[in-house]
Amino acid sequence: MYFSQNAIILVMLMFVVSAVFYSTINYQTKAVEDEIKIKEVSLYEKNVKNTIDRDMNKIVEDAFVNASYKIMKSRKFFPDAKVAVDYITSFIKNETNKSLKCIVGNSSNITFDVGSFDIEPTDDPLKIRVIGNIELKYIKKLHNGEIVGLKNIQIDKEVKLSRIPDPYVYLNKFYYKWEYGREIILNNFPNDDKNHTFCIILNDDNFNYNRMYNENSPTEIRIIGLNSSTGRWNVVLPYWVQTWREGNNHVSIIWVKANRKELFNGEYIYLLYNSTTPVDREDPENTFILFDNFDYFDPDKWNESGEILINNSKLTVVAGAGSSVFSKDTYGEGYELMFRANFTLLHAQGVGFFNPLNIDNGVGWDMYNTSIFGNWGWGPDLYMRVGNTKTYVPDGNKYLNKFYVYSIKWNDSAENFTIFNDSLNIEYNYSENKSIPDLYPISINALPPENKTSNTNITVDWIFLKDVNDITAIVGAENIQPITYTEEKPKTFNGVIYYGVGAYDKVYNGTYSIIGLFTNKSDYWKYPTTVGYKPLIEEN
Repeated sequence: MYFSQNAIILVMLMFVVSAVFYSTINYQTKAVEDEIKIKEVSLYEKNVKNTIDRDMNKIVEDAFVNASYKIMKSRKFFPDAKVAVDYITSFIKNETNKSLKCIVGNSSNITFDVGSFDIEPTDDPLKIRVIGNIELKYIKKLHNGEIVGLKNIQIDKEVKLSRIPDPYVYLNKFYYKWEYGREIILNNFPNDDKNHTFCIILNDDNFNYNRMYNENSPTEIRIIGLNSSTGRWNVVLPYWVQTWREGNNHVSIIWVKANRKELFNGEYIYLLYNSTTPVDREDPENTFILFDNFDYFDPDKWNESGEILINNSKLTVVAGAGSSVFSKDTYGEGYELMFRANFTLLHAQGVGFFNPLNIDNGVGWDMYNTSIFGNWGWGPDLYMRVGNTKTYVPDGNKYLNKFYVYSIKWNDSAENFTIFNDSLNIEYNYSENKSIPDLYPISINALPPENKTSNTNITVDWIFLKDVNDITAIVGAENIQPITYTEEKPKTFNGVIYYGVGAYDKVYNGTYSIIGLFTNKSDYWKYPTTVGYKPLIEEN
């Protein structure tokens, strides 16, 4: 009996010891598991922070790029800054969610919740302050419930934007403007529907060059008339600047083509100036019937025979055994030919309405030097040819070996010859009345003595053909923006325009912040700064 009691007590004691032993092991195992879970949560926290540090720059930049392309694709700006910021922060939140899901995966114990984001400007238009939070959650299941652990991760960092397309520049049009203008009053303008070419002469007496944006160049000037088809809307008339600020009185010569329908009130056109435009609108090809300044030899305009040279935009015809440059088309009465040329001293040269390799018949200027033929010869001298007769220019040799501007008006059995200096002051003038019914090409000829070769040559700087008229131009008083005229600025770029990159100026104006431009400058970031990049294309 006693033994049995002792045995029972011993068995019970062993059971209790065993229970305590196994309970101790179980508690130690749970402690290890909890420690592993704590380390796992800590590891997730580190991974989230590393992911945010690694990906946030790209997420934010992608958000701005996405917003920019959304505007450009829909061609519709955000209505205000709040809507723009909400769109961008929503994108940041969604992309952050996607990025963190790759870390957490399908874990049943670890979850996260991406809170709201905000973005703020800084004193650098390309730096954005990003503020947000992420809540990391650890859940431990129990028999009768669960234990939840929370870890809040704060985000507050500056992100540098680098390649954000600028929808403001992309979608908007920008215009050059002209500050000043003058009426150019035209006298003796023919009462017909034909085009007529005439010249405007500026100098220090009738024009104030220092009112221009760049007085040393005619690039900014515009000659403006009415649209001849509609009678409204101002258009650029074809013009060519022969000289700009020449000599002590700063003479400028501008040739213009117009018809009566293009004149304001049938009396005048406008000369506009003072603009930042770098675009030169000179159009000599459409100003004249024929024009060449010999930047190159144009086979669509000219035929050639013999030896010619082009150097520094000047054409030289060298005689050799005889050389000629002559127009494709032929002309007769009703035209004026003007050219700037250097006749040299050696026999013989001619420019005008001549057949090629011939200066003995036609209408034009000749240079003969027959002194090479011995005692009966004379020269060198300059002559005017009408038909088969020529007229001597008194003291004509003083015009040789120098550049002068020569004119031939061939009009209704009347021929007029004029020599000008580069300011279009008349040096010599002569008229003759003779009917020449024939048609001739415009020719530049260099001819040697008969049956000989020669290095005689003539050089022509430019040449043009126009109608004959008596139009004179008077330069009127200066006015501030006398008419409405603008030109769209060309967006001279390759590919995408990036905000703040290249042609931008930093300005203290929040409408030029990236968010401000996303609203088409209708709104701005209201705090804590008002800085942005202004596109230079917006300047006048």
